[in-house]
Amino acid sequence: KGYNDLDNPSTTTTNAKNSSYDKLRTGNGMDIRHYNNVMNRIATSNKPNAGREAERILQHLIDIYKTHGDESVAPNKSSFNTVIKAYAKSGGKAAARNARRMLSMMENPKLIFVEPVVEGVADNGHVRKRDVDVDFMDGKGDEHKRDKVELRILENIEPDKVSCNSLLLAWANSGDKDGGEKAEQLLERMEEVYKRSGNTAIKPDTLTYNAVIKVWGKCGYKYAGERSELLLNKMLRRYEEGDVDVRPDDVSFNSVIHNLANCHEDDSPRRAMRILERMERAYKSGLVEAKPDIISYNSVLNAFAKSGREGCAQQAEEILDGLEHAFDAGEGDIQPDVYSYNIVINAWANIGETSKAVALLDRMSSRAKRGQTNVKPDVKTYNSVLHAWSQSLDRNAPVKALGLLELMFRLYEGGNENARPDVLSFSTVINAFSKSKFPGKAREVNNLLRRMKKLHEEGHEGMEPNIFVYAAVLNACAYTFGRNEEKEEAFEIGIEVYEEIQEKRIANHVAYGSFLRLARKLIADDLNRRDDLITNTFRQCCLDGQVGEYVLKQLRALPKLYISLLEPYIIDGEVQMQDLPTKWTRNVRDRKRNTQGRRRDYNYTKKYSY
Repeated sequence: KGYNDLDNPSTTTTNAKNSSYDKLRTGNGMDIRHYNNVMNRIATSNKPNAGREAERILQHLIDIYKTHGDESVAPNKSSFNTVIKAYAKSGGKAAARNARRMLSMMENPKLIFVEPVVEGVADNGHVRKRDVDVDFMDGKGDEHKRDKVELRILENIEPDKVSCNSLLLAWANSGDKDGGEKAEQLLERMEEVYKRSGNTAIKPDTLTYNAVIKVWGKCGYKYAGERSELLLNKMLRRYEEGDVDVRPDDVSFNSVIHNLANCHEDDSPRRAMRILERMERAYKSGLVEAKPDIISYNSVLNAFAKSGREGCAQQAEEILDGLEHAFDAGEGDIQPDVYSYNIVINAWANIGETSKAVALLDRMSSRAKRGQTNVKPDVKTYNSVLHAWSQSLDRNAPVKALGLLELMFRLYEGGNENARPDVLSFSTVINAFSKSKFPGKAREVNNLLRRMKKLHEEGHEGMEPNIFVYAAVLNACAYTFGRNEEKEEAFEIGIEVYEEIQEKRIANHVAYGSFLRLARKLIADDLNRRDDLITNTFRQCCLDGQVGEYVLKQLRALPKLYISLLEPYIIDGEVQMQDLPTKWTRNVRDRKRNTQGRRRDYNYTKKYSY
């Protein structure tokens, strides 16, 4: 009928509530099932405020029921579970806290008679809360009516595993670094309640354990893989003891392998392989129905690829070879896919083994021509090989990267949509030039930038240069070597690119650092001009809140100017990021600070995913 017609329960008067009740009762005979359906539609709408909208309906129904006592619109367990689901799908820490609050209301029914503390963002940007007592909690009103309300509305709303699993999803989507600990505590509480009451509705099952493992994988905890493995061991032990509700499935094993791959511990690849082998044994023995699949193997490959340890890329390729040979010989039914190859190519690319990456690309292309379309190279494959060239010490690496980019265009123009170059393709080729001593590289990268802009203007989707492309061009100009004429050309290109960045208002700390280096290195004959340009650039950088470590590094190379610009913040001869005004550093996005002590470490990492 339209839930927006409902009045705001925090501001309605008794007459307004009566009016809303009339709307409910004349709304084509709608009962709680209809309203649960409306709330479920909201919960699955992917709207950012879905949780608050669903709870608004729930609270309104509670108010209507308390006023009129009509059981047909009394919220039930499904109502509360749907609101928890709505908050879970919204994502964010506030949504997770509100989901936990809803579960608390189900655990403690008296909270239902208090206006909820709803966290949100007010017009002024501050978090707002409200906590308004209702007459029933104050003992006002008819005692018999209050007892009747409590009995009827609270009869069937105690939490079950659906409630808890939805809350676990909320923690997984919250980004809360303590989410894993909270999830395990909830799991333990569920087990305690089941043991005490024998209520099977609250008994944890495979979905519950999988949800907790997922939370560990999402929270970013260093030892998430280890904690996930302990939960899997617990599931297996309990299943062997006769608890059929916690039988591990493919999601259980694959999630643990995934978490091990992402925790970057030295022994992660070995442990991930051990879990895969254990999964295979458990399947063959009939203990579980979960058979290793390509997702399982890709997760193990990812563990080796992300390790970075000596020999791990080779081990990843050996696993891939084993799968490939077994499938070709008819001895196995798991066929490597494009993701399998992309992972191994990326492993070789990250350590600069370009020939290995190119060989795998050729292998994929050859198999695709023979009809194995599931290994047909895609743009991520080509970008990974381009990345390998950008890491290569081969003096011709930038030319070879450019040649691969041209091949991608030819394949795309020939009808291969999977080979269509994207922004990352261009920026990676630009990086290959940037890191080289290739003569005229500033002109080459500028040509690539112009080509991107032209493609964008012609309507090619995803071709608009972003700040990473502009920063890469600036970096190539800043690292120009050779004759003065070449340096002057690089400087002019750098000025043009910097002005375009400023016009678009997209500058970041890397772009500022690269431009400062450009000014520092390429203006050698006029120091006053150089210092004026650096000073003005640094001031603009401060205004934009983009003073990062790379910017400070460029200024440190000019001691007099460094002191002149940063003297109030120099302690023991150095400037630390945390000593600078917050407004100078507020928009530096990729620094990671160690908050213990005055000295801090700054790590810059680039994430590659398949």
